[in-house]
Amino acid sequence: MKKLTIGIASADKISASKSTDGKPHWGGAGWVRLGQYIPHLTAHGFDVVEGTLVWNKTHFAIAPDSSNLEDLCDVDIIYMQRLMHDTLAPRIKQAQAKGQVIVNDLDDWYWGLHPSNNAFASSHPKNNPTENVNHYKSVLNASTCVTVSTPYLADRLSSFVRCPIVLLENTVDVGRFTPVVHENVIPTVGWVGSTNHRSSDLEELRGIIKPLYDANEIVLMHSGSFFGAPTVAEKWGVPVEAVETVPATDPENYPSLLRMEIGLAPLSDTPFNHAKSDIKVLEYSASGIPWIASDLPSYNSLNKAWNLGFVAKKPRQWSTYIRALKDPNIRSEEALALREAVLQRDIGVGSKRLGDFLESLSS
Repeated sequence: MKKLTIGIASADKISASKSTDGKPHWGGAGWVRLGQYIPHLTAHGFDVVEGTLVWNKTHFAIAPDSSNLEDLCDVDIIYMQRLMHDTLAPRIKQAQAKGQVIVNDLDDWYWGLHPSNNAFASSHPKNNPTENVNHYKSVLNASTCVTVSTPYLADRLSSFVRCPIVLLENTVDVGRFTPVVHENVIPTVGWVGSTNHRSSDLEELRGIIKPLYDANEIVLMHSGSFFGAPTVAEKWGVPVEAVETVPATDPENYPSLLRMEIGLAPLSDTPFNHAKSDIKVLEYSASGIPWIASDLPSYNSLNKAWNLGFVAKKPRQWSTYIRALKDPNIRSEEALALREAVLQRDIGVGSKRLGDFLESLSS
């Protein structure tokens, strides 16, 4: 039986020719949804090629080297993400007529972006007439099927997409994360992520973090900082020197960023954030970091399913839960339980599910 060939192309991948260090880099969502699965899919018997999406006369192909778009690989299935160009939808139909299967992955509700999020301007039709969210609707609707990470996305997407919509929950490679040791009476409380693409999320904790810091009840950390990006300190209203910062790194090294003893997952109450997955608290869980999250669908669902973690339904509960986790023995017990529970969402489970899904497309 011929091996299925999968071609992966994501706009959340910076090519070597465009990066500052001359190396290709996955963005977080591209890595979580596609990149981390590539070696697992290969182990499952697929031929996988990842690179730049190129139109090859009658169908799509993949150029593994972005500096040489003439060296092309033909594939059976194209798995694309975040590609919004105005030429894509009609070409998808042409490729399908030649027997090629086109899968699009959607991990964010772009039509609910808050104007404060940098992605709002870059994907708006007025600012970007050739690549925008209007064209993206056409691209998704033309696909053979669309995969999504949350039930909310599946529900909202069904209002304009008529092709099948498949829910593939995010998973995390638990074995790559080293459990945090809980010893400190004054815990390090922190957040992991880039401040560049937020929807006023960190400001949810303004007025909450500072009194705890001023009272010497907590130490603060931000992992994933970029030079020139807004600081977590200014978002939280604390002195810059109050927050230990750990520079951002490639997704392959991402587990090294999770060093805090209590992990925070604040999100503002917007349609965009209602579509967010539980990936951040899965990563905290894999690192043995007790977490506190905003009262939004994915976090609520996981909290109820596991009976672990904390969801702050009122502003004052953030402080209450942080104080409840100050005892290192309590944190250690929660950490062990989280590490056990997160195995239900390990990448082994996700890669098997993804492999079965891709095989079903060829039948």
